[in-house]
Amino acid sequence: MLNKIASGKKNIAIITSVFLIITTIIAFFAWVLNQKTFYMGIKVENISLSGIGKLKAWEKIQDEINKNFAGKKLILKHGDKEWNIGLNEISYSFLVNNAIEDAYRIGREGNFINRLMTVYRLRKKSVNVPLTAQFDRNKLRSILEDIKNEIDQKEVNASAIFQNGKVIFNEEVIGKNVDIDKNLNMIENILLEKNFSPIELIVDDIYPRVRYNDISVISKVITTFSTSFNPQKVDRSYNIKLACDRINNTVLLPGDTFSMDKALGPRTISNGYRNAPVIVKGKILEGVGGGVCQVTTTLYVAVLKSKLEVVERKPHSMPLGYVEPGQDATISEGYIDFKFKNSKEYPILISAQVSGGNIIIRIVGIKEEANQTVKLKSVVVKKLNPEKEIVVFDEKVPLGEVVVEKAAVTGQKVVVYRETYDQNNKLIEREKISEDTYLPVRGVIRVNPADRHLVN
Repeated sequence: MLNKIASGKKNIAIITSVFLIITTIIAFFAWVLNQKTFYMGIKVENISLSGIGKLKAWEKIQDEINKNFAGKKLILKHGDKEWNIGLNEISYSFLVNNAIEDAYRIGREGNFINRLMTVYRLRKKSVNVPLTAQFDRNKLRSILEDIKNEIDQKEVNASAIFQNGKVIFNEEVIGKNVDIDKNLNMIENILLEKNFSPIELIVDDIYPRVRYNDISVISKVITTFSTSFNPQKVDRSYNIKLACDRINNTVLLPGDTFSMDKALGPRTISNGYRNAPVIVKGKILEGVGGGVCQVTTTLYVAVLKSKLEVVERKPHSMPLGYVEPGQDATISEGYIDFKFKNSKEYPILISAQVSGGNIIIRIVGIKEEANQTVKLKSVVVKKLNPEKEIVVFDEKVPLGEVVVEKAAVTGQKVVVYRETYDQNNKLIEREKISEDTYLPVRGVIRVNPADRHLVN
C-alpha cells in the first residue's frame, strides 16, 4: 500500500514538473511572440533593428540615410559637359515608414508555429528589407528638357560651292538629339538602385542626308549653257538674279529629283520677287516673278546637254527669242513645273550665275566622255499660219495709217533632237527629245473708219 502511495506521489510530481516546464516554455514563446520590438536578425537597408521599437528604428535609419546620402548628387554627362543635380531638386527620398512596417511584420504573420519557426530562423539567418527610393519624375523631366535644349543640334547637309572654276566643299554637321523618355527611364532605374555614379546621357546622332564623302567627287563641269537678257529691264533682271540665287549650288545625289517650282518658292512680293513681263496664253502681261522662265529654260537646255533625265517639262505658248524653238521650258507656280532627275551614278551640282546680261548655268559632276560633244537641233516640221488679223476701227487713228496692236505670229510644229558626236565630229547617237506645237497668234490692227478700203 505504501509503495502504491509513494508511486502515485512520484507520478504526480513528474506530471507537475512537465506541466511547469511546458507552461514555462509556452510563456516564454508567448513573451517572444508578443515583443513590441523587432526580432533578432531583422535589418532595413543592412541596418540592424534587433531589439528596438519602431520609433527608435526610424531614427536609426534616418541617421544612416543622412550619413550615407548627404551631399550625394545626380551627375549627368555628355562629352565634356556635366550637370550636377541636387537630390532635393528632384524630391529624391526613401519610403522609410514602408520599410519599417514591412520589417516589423516579419515573424508576426501566420499561425503560432509558423511565427516561432520564422523567429528561430531569423537567429540563424538575418533578413534585410531594402529601402525603396522615390523621386518626382516631372521635376527630372523638366531638368532633362533644359539639358536637351543645350545638347540638341540640327543636322546640316554637306554642301558644295562652284566658285572661280573650282568646287569648294563644306562638311556636314552631325545632329544631336536627346530622347527625353529614353533617358528618363534609364536614369530612373539607376536612381532607384541608389547608384550615384556619373550617368552618361543617351544622345542619338542624326546623320544628314548629304555627306561630304558622298559629294567630294564633284569636280568637273559637264555642261555650260547661257542665254542673254536685257539688264536695262531692272525688275526682270532682279527676278532673274533672284531665281539664279535660289537654285545656285544645289546638290543632287544619284536618283534625286529637282523641282524648279519648289526651289524658286512662292513667286510673291513677300518672297522677294518683283513685277515684270510674263507670257500668259500668248500674251505678254505684267506679273510677279517675270523672268524666272528664262532661268528655267536655260537650266532645261543645260540638263538636256548633260543627258540627265527630264521628268516634267512644258513649253511656252509661243517661241522665245533667247533659245531655239522647242528648247524652252515654262513654269507656273503650283501648276506647271520643270523637274529633272539625276540619272547619273554620281552626285551633281547646279551652278547658276548672272554675269552682265547673261544667265550662265553649269552642271558640275564628273566628266565622263571628255571627247564627246552634245548638240541640240530644232527642226520645224510644219508652219501654222494664223487667221486673218482682227481689224478694230478707231477714229483716233490718223487717216492713212494702220496701227499694229498685236503682231500676228506664225505657229510651228517643232521636233528637237539631241545629237552626240565623237572626237572626230562623227555623229554617234541621235535621240528625239520632244515634239512641240506653238499655236499661231492672230494679229490685231487698228484703222480709222474712213480707211476701210485699206483693210478690205
